[in-house]
Amino acid sequence: MSKITSNKGLEALLFVGFAFAVWLAMRISNTEVTRQINLEVIALGGTVDGLWLEDSTQELNVIVEASGLDAVFMNRFNDRQIFFKADDFLRTSEMSAYLLNIDVQNILQEEYGREYSFNWSGDSLLFPSSALINKILPVTMLSPENISLPEDHRWIQRPTLEPDSIVCVGPKTLLMDFHPTITAPSFVWSGSNQKELSLDKLPRYITSQVNWIIISANADAWTEVEQRVNLRYQNQNYPIDLWLSGPMGTLINTAETLVDVEWKMEDQRLRVDIRSLSPGVEVLNYEPKYVLP
Repeated sequence: MSKITSNKGLEALLFVGFAFAVWLAMRISNTEVTRQINLEVIALGGTVDGLWLEDSTQELNVIVEASGLDAVFMNRFNDRQIFFKADDFLRTSEMSAYLLNIDVQNILQEEYGREYSFNWSGDSLLFPSSALINKILPVTMLSPENISLPEDHRWIQRPTLEPDSIVCVGPKTLLMDFHPTITAPSFVWSGSNQKELSLDKLPRYITSQVNWIIISANADAWTEVEQRVNLRYQNQNYPIDLWLSGPMGTLINTAETLVDVEWKMEDQRLRVDIRSLSPGVEVLNYEPKYVLP
């Protein structure tokens, strides 16, 4: 008898529980909640359609409507900062970036879900922006000490860059303090050569159509030689002995191609002047300094 009574009690309890669950479900399904919230829509700085978008925050007063089970979880709107991808939503005109009302709706529904209804009374949101600019910037070579010369070599022409300046595109605030660079690798330079080096990585939001820079230079072994050249005066040659210093590959040429011989009359004598014609060639000495015609 007690067992039958116990089963009936359990059944009654289950029935009450089921009835309560049905009542609660119907109550929740008929629940509608309207809540007014303040949101911060945060756009991170970046480039959008030729404009530079600064980091900015826009405050929105939004009315949220939910029904049923979604209304129970309205506390999810306690976190009221929304970071959105500018590339996905921002619209642009010639000089500004903005959001329309429908864009705000899409951002909010992507963040919180499409089961919520959002009502914002504004028409558009403007975000601080400025046009990207073009600026010609000189290229700097970093670590030039990495380029070394063989023993007894000197520079005839020190390393130069081509192009030595490039056009960079980006926001004015970033280009003001930016300097494009290349980094010289470690190598030994000999002769007249060119090497192509890639431009160092550009910062985000700065671009350039130039990716490679050419380094040109000329170096050779240094030596000293003695040569002879003639000073020509009134159809007569006067030999002049020269002592020259310079690149070995240049000094193998004839003296006439290396120096220019000039004269000036002083006290019935010809004063001899020797001027180098070749890069890197230095006139150490010459004799005689005067010639009697």
